[in-house]
Amino acid sequence: MLNRNMKYDLIKEVKNNLIKSMQIKAEKLLNPYNYYLSSEAKKRLRWLYLLYYEKQGNVTQAANRIGISRQWLSEIKSIFESHNHDPRSLEPLSRAPHNTSKRKRISKMVENRILEVRDKYGWGKEKISAFLNTEYRIKVHHNTVNKYLHLHKRIDPRLSLKNFKAFEDKKQRESEKTILKVKFRPPSKIKDYLPGALIEKDMKYVLKIGKAGVSKEDFWYQHGAIDSFTRIRATEISENPNSQESTQAFEEMEKRLPFKIACFNTDNGSENEKEFSEKLQKENIFHFYSNTGTPTDNPRIERSFLSDDLEFYNRGGLCRDFQEQKQALREWDDIWNWMRPHQALGYLSPMRFYQLWKENPERAYQIVEKWQDYLRRQRVRQAQSRKIKRKEQIEALMQFIDARLNKNKGLKGLQEAKLQLINCQLCSVA
Repeated sequence: MLNRNMKYDLIKEVKNNLIKSMQIKAEKLLNPYNYYLSSEAKKRLRWLYLLYYEKQGNVTQAANRIGISRQWLSEIKSIFESHNHDPRSLEPLSRAPHNTSKRKRISKMVENRILEVRDKYGWGKEKISAFLNTEYRIKVHHNTVNKYLHLHKRIDPRLSLKNFKAFEDKKQRESEKTILKVKFRPPSKIKDYLPGALIEKDMKYVLKIGKAGVSKEDFWYQHGAIDSFTRIRATEISENPNSQESTQAFEEMEKRLPFKIACFNTDNGSENEKEFSEKLQKENIFHFYSNTGTPTDNPRIERSFLSDDLEFYNRGGLCRDFQEQKQALREWDDIWNWMRPHQALGYLSPMRFYQLWKENPERAYQIVEKWQDYLRRQRVRQAQSRKIKRKEQIEALMQFIDARLNKNKGLKGLQEAKLQLINCQLCSVA
């Protein structure tokens, strides 16, 4: 009996592995954009993989192998092909009835009890359903509870932010006008693809000489745009941080970049909306947004602003007059683009690297790959050092807990544990 069970488990495991392997192949070939699919759609995707790649399009053989009718597989195949091989078309249609007016309803007593519990305690649908079952032996599904709470206006019908965004995306998909704008960061693959493939933009506050920095009038506003691939950069300065002046700055910066722009990545500041966003849409530039509060999504423009502080403003680059500051910033851009060596570009200046790319693209991509390999090693090293530090900190904290809760160790043991916490930098001396 044991051997038979083991044999059955082994056959089951082999079968599951075959299905997993087929699913991976089907996803790779028929769902290259990794769309989210339900389990039923994934199953149909496996059927089509078997049809196209193992049975060479023979519907009869594929249907016999799967164990379904030929007509059903042929219908799925026609749906898939009529939707231009979009795997999302394989999702099953909703089975919800169109008309529910004659559906069996709960009694008026149960309906009143739901409202009574809601008004008294303010609980949600799951708690109300569980409470009715426990206290009154009334079995009613939580979705039914939710429906009657909505019906009697006991729930605020405002959509969650996630649903609101999904609804907006649906309206955009169904509209005739295409909007080249998405509220997420760009894929890393395009960052080192081509000159102009991705431009990172940000705005920097520049404190005026003699000002305290307590109001908007105490600052100038430096707009910067840097090409993610070549590091060629253009900057402009304005007196106000609004979208209109940001658009004017962009128009000036765009003239100084030696290539066309395909994609733009900005943060979620108000200067990147309204007129600025409309300008990008008018020029057919794809607009990405960084995640909120995540400057690492725009790393190259942020790093260039740090260089501005260290190498320009802190070395006498700050002027009193607005026009003088504008001219000084233009001259600093020339130094940045033509003279300043960049470690990420093999210690070439951005313009020299751009010329190298035009003359010998293979050599330019080798430099980029070498820099990316260096960054990967650095990330691994830092992650390992953080793990080691974290492990030491946890051990020190456990020793402190033992000393605090164990009376036998006394005050001396507790003091040693506290010193250990300070040594491993988990806490500090006040």
